[in-house]
Amino acid sequence: MIRPVIGSSLARIVAGLSAVVLAAVAFGASLNGGGEATPDCPSGNSSSAPYDRAVAMIARRQAGDDSVAVPGARTILLTGGAPTARAVVLLHGLTDSPRQFEALAYLLHADGNNVFVPRFPRHGLYGSDAGALAALTASQLCRFADSVVSEAGGLGDSVLVLGLSMGGTVAAWVAQQRTVWRAVLVAPALEPGRIPSLLDRPIVGLADRLPNVTRRSPREEARPDREPGFSTHAAAELLELGRSLLGDARRAPPRTRHIVVLVNANDRTVKESAAEALARTWAQRGVAVSVFELADSLRLPHNIIDPRRGRVMGDAVLDLLRQLTYGEQPSALVRPLSVR
Repeated sequence: MIRPVIGSSLARIVAGLSAVVLAAVAFGASLNGGGEATPDCPSGNSSSAPYDRAVAMIARRQAGDDSVAVPGARTILLTGGAPTARAVVLLHGLTDSPRQFEALAYLLHADGNNVFVPRFPRHGLYGSDAGALAALTASQLCRFADSVVSEAGGLGDSVLVLGLSMGGTVAAWVAQQRTVWRAVLVAPALEPGRIPSLLDRPIVGLADRLPNVTRRSPREEARPDREPGFSTHAAAELLELGRSLLGDARRAPPRTRHIVVLVNANDRTVKESAAEALARTWAQRGVAVSVFELADSLRLPHNIIDPRRGRVMGDAVLDLLRQLTYGEQPSALVRPLSVR
């Protein structure tokens, strides 16, 4: 039995998916067929928009958010009215919203950067719940990322992308397929934790083919922008994007040449070894990849930036993420890991 991490939607999904596999084995289902289609993703050759057009495109995103999403889930754009040397894109996690990165966004903006925190498709919808996430696909995620990077290209001379969990997986896709100055992957959801890698692909394939299972929970009064609960199809599509990305990295070098990966030894939601394997593959192709690990003794949750049970070491974590975004030597919270 897989023990889910309390307060982690993705961890609860993983526990549910493991039960699906056990049932499939009991009924003699084939676990080797896979059957997953490769995500229909863009080539990564999209051009950047100039500043005025980029701001107008993001304003249209925000208008679209206002028509379908709860106010707290609205796309965030912090700009001083002109391009800056650096434009930072922050990508939130599954079932969360741009508000997850609000504190970090304002911190980075105070440093003189334009900051863009887009709302992912199917998230934070007004009058909806976690069931809406069942329609999320891997193709939507990478196409969303491609458009976001193109818009961010008009906000600054260099684009830096940081993402957590689902956002970390999408940031990894950006690093592989788009040319940005730096990509920071925080606990990327490439493979589920507590499940052997041998079973990862069969589990994802089964979850994608079987009927969606949604667990619905009431919205939190203080955070109506979050989607309490989970959708097995959404998790399967996210992990399928991660599987596809690992394959792409083995076939071709990433277009981004500066990549940072932050893993968490206390994280049972996603597999640290998968992130390290991706970093190692990139490093073997001559890319500057740095991997840092948060110690298990810190007892930090998967969602280190905005956990449901309250922020632990909040200011220290914000400072760490700020340092990683800028490529600075990180704080004593982490230790470097070798990827050679």
